[in-house]
Amino acid sequence: MILLIALLSATPGADGGVVLTRDLTGSDPGTFEQWVSSNPPCVPLTITPLFSVPGDGPENVAILMEPGLADSLTGGVLEQWAWDISAQCGEVLVAEASWSEPAEIRSWLAQEHASGLQGVIFAGDLPAAWAALDNAFLKDSETFPCDYFFMDLDGDWEDNWTGPPSAGNPGPDGIYDTWTGSDLDPEIWCGRIRTSGLSVGTEGALLQSYLERNHAWRTQGDPSPWPALCYVDNDWAVWGQEFAAAMQLLYPSVEMINDEKLTCGEDYEQVRLPFGYEWISPFVHSSPLLHQWNPGPETMWYEIPQIDPPTRFYNLFACSNARFTTPRNMGCMYTFTTSTGLAAIGSTKSGSMLSFEYFYAPLGQGASLGEGLEAWWQHIVSGGFTPSEMSWHLGMVLIGDPTLMPAYQILGIPGDGPAGPGPGFRVLANPVHGPVDMAVPGPGLVSVFDSSGRLVRSAAVEAGRPGLDLSGLPEGVYSLVFTDGTGIPSVGRVTLLSPGR
Repeated sequence: MILLIALLSATPGADGGVVLTRDLTGSDPGTFEQWVSSNPPCVPLTITPLFSVPGDGPENVAILMEPGLADSLTGGVLEQWAWDISAQCGEVLVAEASWSEPAEIRSWLAQEHASGLQGVIFAGDLPAAWAALDNAFLKDSETFPCDYFFMDLDGDWEDNWTGPPSAGNPGPDGIYDTWTGSDLDPEIWCGRIRTSGLSVGTEGALLQSYLERNHAWRTQGDPSPWPALCYVDNDWAVWGQEFAAAMQLLYPSVEMINDEKLTCGEDYEQVRLPFGYEWISPFVHSSPLLHQWNPGPETMWYEIPQIDPPTRFYNLFACSNARFTTPRNMGCMYTFTTSTGLAAIGSTKSGSMLSFEYFYAPLGQGASLGEGLEAWWQHIVSGGFTPSEMSWHLGMVLIGDPTLMPAYQILGIPGDGPAGPGPGFRVLANPVHGPVDMAVPGPGLVSVFDSSGRLVRSAAVEAGRPGLDLSGLPEGVYSLVFTDGTGIPSVGRVTLLSPGR
């Protein structure tokens, strides 16, 4: 069955009547043609490995980089980032990718997924797939970059129309506009780190700074109580309690502001952004470059580095705020031009996230940002990918490092890593049926945490390959944390199966 996006009237559905977040300015966010003309012509795909880091399990991660970008980094920061990720996820491949057709990159990811690939991070100026659909709510067509193309590795994405489908002009134009079949669910997660075109520092310097604070947060964390902010402008005030309740699945302390007399640009910029929230979710009409508060004033892109909010994560219910192809887009400004930003979830088009509980619940149980977004997508496309769901969600992207685990401090798990280069703590076999085969660099303590962050077992160990037995614990995924005199933990994960499996 072919699902072709056509001009449709809004109908009740998963959106529950929620007002669509959109750009009220009517500004040009940048077209596909401008994107193509500003970038090099496509060449056959070449993946040039720079290095790889071994991991504890069969799953692995690919970091694909803009050619030459790694040369701008100093101090082993790229290697440390890869080791941090490997301690949590598994083997990490760091490679340069040529500027090639997105379909070629997707095919390569599908091949790697067959060998255990669980996610990809695009770092630097790299290709983007674009999609076009006739919005089910705005009665208008939209063309936008779409990273979900790289998450759904086996669905049929077709380019059957020149211009929007409603124009009725058959023929390809390089933009995906038709989705066929039922296999539109995600196979992997995807994140994007793009630090060019932000008008604050150079691409390499911003990436260097980002990776340094990424590692610092993994190893040092932040002081408690890690409050979060749910800041809901007038058009969504009635849903404020519902939005905040979903956020509480991750952060027990959520401040919800939905007073129509209070929410405005001045309050957001002068009171909320400087406060020190761990996570901020603004609900506001936006463009890639600004928030449009009712009443104003608008919050502009250039105010973000000036204010320098001490916030780590953002979920931007803010139309096209994460349109990473637009220079100075706010998703990248929040993440890469502040001294503390780590990641932002947002959209490259009108619409944003809904059904928030399917995103925040996995995060609250210890999932990474990429895993949480993948779980949310699984819910959205289950039962079919409807025109209204596409209009709301097809532009969703993750800006920043998808392997970060926002809840690790809340759950009592001391970080995602790090595992440094060279000999160290390693889990040597996974899954296990009880005994764990592992290696430790010296005397220390191995602590075992379940998926809710509870300490369920611990053992003092000596250097070598000490024994640790998880027999008697329920089946599931456990985090093994090794600590010694350095005070820097190393983390591995094992899946415990019952003896009969």
